[in-house]
This record gives sequence, structure tokens and C-alpha cells, in this order.
Amino acid sequence: MADSPSAPRPNPDDEAGADAIVTLTTGLFDGHNLLDLEEYLELFEELAERNRFAILYALSNEGKMSAKELSEALGRSENGLHYHLDRLVNAGLVENRKQSKPDEEGLYSYYELTGLGADLIDAAIAFIQQEKHALEHY
Repeated sequence: MADSPSAPRPNPDDEAGADAIVTLTTGLFDGHNLLDLEEYLELFEELAERNRFAILYALSNEGKMSAKELSEALGRSENGLHYHLDRLVNAGLVENRKQSKPDEEGLYSYYELTGLGADLIDAAIAFIQQEKHALEHY
């Protein structure tokens, strides 16, 4: 009789590895953090995607922007950008706000960085600039 396919067996090292990671990062995550390691890693995943990085960077430079303005700046369709904007909003890095636009009827919807989003993109920009500076002086 042939072996039947089965679900992957749990790796006994996963639990021990998770405990080792907790032990290793104890000094970093000492209870005085806003987020835990998994939540920080999720934020970094959002930043690490090309379109989302570009959105954060554009908002960092321009302040608030509508989806149309972002679409024009990034050369992407508005529909395509909404997926990425929704992810950034859900991650707490960007806010979607609405306000009345002077001399027009209706609401103007725009996006802007949250404090956390601004801190994260500023740190990424500073790192990139440090690397650029180091390379220039190498």
C-alpha cells in the first residue's frame, strides 16, 4: 500500500526556536514597547513592498495627497493603488481623511502619514542616505 499524503509534521525546533528568539530579544522588548516583535515585522513587510514604499515616500515629501495625485506621481492606476493604500491604512501607517474642498461641492479624500508611518519612512530614508554617504566616501 502506498503512503497516503499527510499534513506536514510539526517541526519540534519551531517551539524551541521561538523560545530562543524571545530570549534573544528580551532586552529589546522589555515591556516598554508600543508593539511586539511580530507587529514590528509586519510593519517592515509593508515598508518592504515597492509600491507601498513609494506611497510612503511620496506622502513624506508632499504631505497629504489624494489617490489621484498619488496615482499620477507614481505612474500607477488609482484602482491598483487602493489595494496598497488600504494595506497601509490597516497597518496604521497612513490615514485616509476627508474634508470639504474650498469652492467645490462634496468631499475631498486624501491620505497622509500617521506619526508611526512618518517615523518608519524617516528611518528608512535616513538609512538609505547613510548608505549613500558611506559609499561616496568609500
